[in-house]
Amino acid sequence: MGEITVAKYGQSRFWAVLDDAGQLVCVCVYKRGAGEVARRLSAISPSSASYLSEEPPEISREPGSRRS
Repeated sequence: MGEITVAKYGQSRFWAVLDDAGQLVCVCVYKRGAGEVARRLSAISPSSASYLSEEPPEISREPGSRRS
């Protein structure tokens, strides 16, 4: 993935995460959360198995935890 940036989302109090083409990836309430999304997206490499996967990754559950 290319460069990911964080910027104010218009005139609102929210934060936008933008890709290298300037397209909106997501809108976050907190700047810290937007920074974390940007960091994680930057860490993904196109050669990783989960890159652009159609299926979500499996969630590991601790023994004894109950499903709602």
